Amino acid sequence: MPYIIDGNNLIGCAPDFSLGDPEARAKMVAIIRKFQESRNTKVTVVFDGEPQGSERHNPINSKLTVVYPRYGLSADDEIKGMLENGQHAKEMVLVTTDRELKSFAKEKGVRTVNSIEFYFTLKKAFVSQGRKEETLKRVNTRVSKSEVEQWLKIFSNE
Repeated sequence: MPYIIDGNNLIGCAPDFSLGDPEARAKMVAIIRKFQESRNTKVTVVFDGEPQGSERHNPINSKLTVVYPRYGLSADDEIKGMLENGQHAKEMVLVTTDRELKSFAKEKGVRTVNSIEFYFTLKKAFVSQGRKEETLKRVNTRVSKSEVEQWLKIFSNE
């Protein structure tokens, strides 16, 4: 199920984020990435304003892309264009609290999720994914060649 996220709207609704923080976008994308990886789903995040780099479309990985609107357009305009041109609108989920966007999405048959509600889903995925990574680090510990030799000496019949 592909997600389209109204990025600035999500940051503005998140209780521990601030639109005034210059790192807010990068921090939010990091949390969204954990969600995307845990669900293995396609996610497009649309932010208002100028891109932090030179690219309007910034692929983070094969299924996560950050998009900035074309000159003279808002993130809402960009999202409406995506919903309008989406071939599988009924499978999409739009994350926003913007009433106009929600209404537009419903007309197109797109499911909407409130940004605040989605943020708490993101936080759960972030914590869960972090725990999985920590477990993998503990389980996938490497044994050095000298450790192997020491254990072989201990358990060999020599």
